[in-house]
Amino acid sequence: MTVRALLFNAQGELVQQGQEELLAHYHDSDHFLWLDICGAESQRELNALAKFELNPLAHRDAQRHRHPPKYEAFDDHVFLLMHELTKLGDQENFSRHQLAIFSNNSHIITRHDLASEAVDKYWQQITTDKKLPRGGMGQLCYQLLRGIVDRYLPLMFEVEQRLSEIEDEIFNASTDDLLGELINYGSQLKKARRSFVYQKEVIEEIMNSHEHQLLAFDEHELIDLFEHFERLASLANLYQELTNDLINGFISISAHRANHIMKLLTIVTAIFLPLTLVAGIYGMNFQHMPELSWHYSYFFVLGFMVSFTIFGIAFVKRKGWL
Repeated sequence: MTVRALLFNAQGELVQQGQEELLAHYHDSDHFLWLDICGAESQRELNALAKFELNPLAHRDAQRHRHPPKYEAFDDHVFLLMHELTKLGDQENFSRHQLAIFSNNSHIITRHDLASEAVDKYWQQITTDKKLPRGGMGQLCYQLLRGIVDRYLPLMFEVEQRLSEIEDEIFNASTDDLLGELINYGSQLKKARRSFVYQKEVIEEIMNSHEHQLLAFDEHELIDLFEHFERLASLANLYQELTNDLINGFISISAHRANHIMKLLTIVTAIFLPLTLVAGIYGMNFQHMPELSWHYSYFFVLGFMVSFTIFGIAFVKRKGWL
């Protein structure tokens, strides 16, 4: 879709903005570069990256649609693969896409198939400020990672609020819509937790890496990132357990309601089945049925049926079955 580039001088000031034509200026000087590739055609992407000598296996991982987050340090650059929330991601659909970062202290390359809010946010900020953030490429890489984690936290809080609302609604639910919503949350939270754990491990690996000369990170900022991803993983696990509890609670309430209905139907059947039997016997109209000729037979049978019904209802209430 797009290949765009920002070229900075040795002081970190933005000197030019464009596309692939800026790569020649970067390779022939001591400039800094941010190259962003979003869903570009394969050959165009290969041409843009040809002189950077990226590890081919890492580049292949970046091009895959599904790959766990990872961190690798090579001779002249580091490779980061993270999971970013898509623009369409919300509390009911944690849809994610891969954001690959190839970087060292002189350039940063971001690659993604879908539009990246973190990239767009800081691209706009840098083009407005006309300079790199203080700290150079390491600080820019941190800001991109922080942009990823900052979008997840409000989403998790929305999930918490919705689960709290569902907890109150399940007692009055008349359909299975809430159950479907809970099952969806359970699935989404399970996937999100796995992604958060992977990304937490990525940050931990960077913290323990000895390749700081390739990309200068601030240790305190890395600790902050690690704590945020750790918190996200913990929240996802907590909400997943809460979701499972709500699913079990919904099923238990539904089963209790079904049992109550079956009990009521059983009581009604137990009371009226004998009456149906009596009505069936005297409705056969055989010729030799002495009771049919008795003057008070109708009133006697009717009185018996009413009395039996009253007795049955009173007995059931006394036992506490109603």
